[in-house]
Amino acid sequence: MQFLLDILAKIGFDWHMALFNLINFLIVFWILKRLAFDPVMKIIDERQQKMRDGIDNYQKSKTELQMAERKAQEIIDEAKSEGNKLVERAHDAAKDTAGQMKEKARAEISMLVEQAKKNIEIDRQEMREQLRRDTVALVAEAAEKIIGEKIDTQKDEAYITSIIEASA
Repeated sequence: MQFLLDILAKIGFDWHMALFNLINFLIVFWILKRLAFDPVMKIIDERQQKMRDGIDNYQKSKTELQMAERKAQEIIDEAKSEGNKLVERAHDAAKDTAGQMKEKARAEISMLVEQAKKNIEIDRQEMREQLRRDTVALVAEAAEKIIGEKIDTQKDEAYITSIIEASA
């Protein structure tokens, strides 16, 4: 060992100084590790953890967004389906209403035709009655002129009515 120290001494190596430098290095390393490296490593670890959390949150958000898009598409499809069903129901209701309105119109037209027939029959009866009265009056006037004297109105009407009924 002495031989090695002599060789090192010839090149200018002093083992006392090297030992002192080694102790200084270890003290400085311990101080730096304690005051600088540990806090820096702690900050680096925290940042790495934040980055991992951010990436995880991004992946979760991406997955949730895809799920939300699927649900939104399902809701849109369901709404379209419901809308189509509502349109169909409205169309069917409109057909039913149109059918009911047609039936109601037919019933009203039928009722109006019946009423018109009744009114025509009533008018016909009134016209016949009026014609009978006019005929009775004309015949009475003609009979008066032919006979030359006024016959009792009641007898006149009864006589003319019996003649008209006999000819009818």
